[in-house]
Amino acid sequence: MAQPEVFAAAEQCVDAVLDRVGKRIVLGLPLGIGKANQFANALYARAEQDEAISLTIYTALTLERPSGGSELQRRFVQPLLDRLYSDYQDLAYNQARRKGLLPKNVEVCEFFMQPGSFLSNPTAQQSYVSANYTHVPRDLLDRGVNVIAQMVSPAGDDSGDLSLSSNPDLTLPLLAQARERDYSHIVMVGEVNPRLPFVGGDARVRDSLFDFLLRGESCEREIFPAPNPPVRLTDYALAFHIAGVIKDGGTLQIGIGALGDAICHVLNLRQVENADYRDILQSLHEDRDCELSGLPLELDRFEKGLYGASEMVPEGFLHLRRSGVMTREVFADATLQKLLNENARAPLVTEELLLALRDAGRIQCPLTEADTDFLQRAGIVDPSYSWRGHRFLDKHGELEECDLHSRAGRQKLLGSQEGQKLPGGTWLHGGFYLGSSAMYEALRQMPESEMAGINMTAIDYINELQKGRALKIAQRQHARFVNSAMMVTLNGAVVSDGLEDAQVVSGVGGQYNFVAQAHELPGARSVIALASTRHTGGRVRSNIVWQYPHCTIPRHLRDMVVTEYGIADLRGKTDRDVIVAMLCIADSRFQAELLDKAKSAGKVESDYTIPEAFCNNTPERVHAVFAQGHRRQLLPYYPLGTDLTREEAQLAVALKAVKEEGRKIWELWPILRKGLVACKSNAPEFSDVHACLERMGFSNSDTFEHRLEAYVVAGALLRFVDTNRPLGEVADARGIRSNLPEV
Repeated sequence: MAQPEVFAAAEQCVDAVLDRVGKRIVLGLPLGIGKANQFANALYARAEQDEAISLTIYTALTLERPSGGSELQRRFVQPLLDRLYSDYQDLAYNQARRKGLLPKNVEVCEFFMQPGSFLSNPTAQQSYVSANYTHVPRDLLDRGVNVIAQMVSPAGDDSGDLSLSSNPDLTLPLLAQARERDYSHIVMVGEVNPRLPFVGGDARVRDSLFDFLLRGESCEREIFPAPNPPVRLTDYALAFHIAGVIKDGGTLQIGIGALGDAICHVLNLRQVENADYRDILQSLHEDRDCELSGLPLELDRFEKGLYGASEMVPEGFLHLRRSGVMTREVFADATLQKLLNENARAPLVTEELLLALRDAGRIQCPLTEADTDFLQRAGIVDPSYSWRGHRFLDKHGELEECDLHSRAGRQKLLGSQEGQKLPGGTWLHGGFYLGSSAMYEALRQMPESEMAGINMTAIDYINELQKGRALKIAQRQHARFVNSAMMVTLNGAVVSDGLEDAQVVSGVGGQYNFVAQAHELPGARSVIALASTRHTGGRVRSNIVWQYPHCTIPRHLRDMVVTEYGIADLRGKTDRDVIVAMLCIADSRFQAELLDKAKSAGKVESDYTIPEAFCNNTPERVHAVFAQGHRRQLLPYYPLGTDLTREEAQLAVALKAVKEEGRKIWELWPILRKGLVACKSNAPEFSDVHACLERMGFSNSDTFEHRLEAYVVAGALLRFVDTNRPLGEVADARGIRSNLPEV
């Protein structure tokens, strides 16, 4: 195949693309970190200059460096920009879109937006495309996509191969569908960045896949880091409930964010500190009817391990691998995988396995050429043999029978493979990844033998069952698909992507796919997780609601819903029983109002009362559980570590809490008063507070307004940062963490 044309300057690459496709360009950019930023910016700049160019950009999750909307945010963010993002080039179209300055000849369509980043932005809201993740390749082809531009990583050998690395998710199925349609006019542009981790498997491609490559120093930039957020006790309560329904030998899908970090940490506790895990989980369930969840609590350590099948690969999966949790491997043949499942076989090459494959009808006796090819690819038959018309030719040129009847014959066939671990096992299938700088470094340093167990692949492989259904059913045993929501109605409809006035917060992504998949896979469950309440404008509001104008997941797909107060198993239940279960995991401050609405609608009997055991669903109850003994010491704010320094890690906790408390001075007065005392004192117990104020640049505040802000920050640090909880591993002043998640 033709080799790609290579350019050192993005502008030259743009010239080549325009010469090839003309001035009407529909540009597909991967979501997250896989975008070809240098090329995209050069193309956008050209479209700004030339109105004759029609440019449509179709993408998702456009990442941008954090900015400070307020004085406090600016003081917190600016040093991070200098330390973590100095080498990152923002996408110009995103900045123009945010300001409403996109040229008339440029349109930007996203099917998933950075959560909350474009609320009340007419340009972004009007150009949002509501689509299931797996339907995006089809939609791109329907819109006439003619250019794909993606960041790629070069192989470290002489092959010349490239890796789609973080984003084979849409590129692979898009190209496959294009071939099916005989749709040949897509120009592939690869932006080569050696700092992007090289991931093999399906993400490894020949360089001839690309028409043009952009290669040079301008492309060699650090990957966009997403620092891990602080984990609240509410997140940990959710995580314990969720960990209690994850079966050993099962399959796990979770997303990025505080909840995902908490789940991974609690699963680590289950494996490493099992007595503490049991103690906390059982305390959360104390005096409560466990039948509410419909499933027994999973308390034991992992012996079989978990397998990851997740559209989003979070950093926590590397930690689960390191602690011996994510160790279950799956194989690319349905019959082989089914035999391993049914007989709890260790994935070893044995005579018994060979005979089991024969008895299952996967291979014949004597072996055919196709059987031989399969067995050698699977690592079962000695690779030195070659098939010669119903017989084998060994490495010495001697003929052997292809018969499985005799033990001696079987042992000859197995040869050097006997007793060996089956090769080709995969412990993680993923669509895309996004994480901290430590995650990227861990992937870069991962040994090749360990990286071989990760297969970044097409999103339809992970999110759907249509292709290779038998294989996926065999692989995805006891699957738990965990997704977050904003709100859930009492009858089980899930709201995850938009607000009441149709403003889009994020997008559907793959949530619907996973919920539907959970209803089809034997033994699988969809787990929708949300905190029972939220703070808005200084007020507490319930996330369990009676009704909402729209939903992301309709009520007929209701399954399991989790709050910090427990799990409601909704599958197959009547409306009345669903509502009763949801009331039992709602915050008690809102239960009476919700129950009255259900009674008024005739969905619950008029004399029903919520069981006493569920009438104390309060934050105080959850905090009391975690306050016992040394439990809080087990629950760090940053269980996976953070790119933030010690002071920044504390400030992130405090500033988030201040934002939730409100903005009026009377709402913040208790915090401000506490901070005033700390700012005026040089006592040793306030040393951390003063270090944080110095990091915020408040050490020389000379205006009344700045002093008030310093008092608020100091008070928030004292009130909201729990000194009984460790921070976790933090970065030094250079932003470097000492320990990476080794595997």
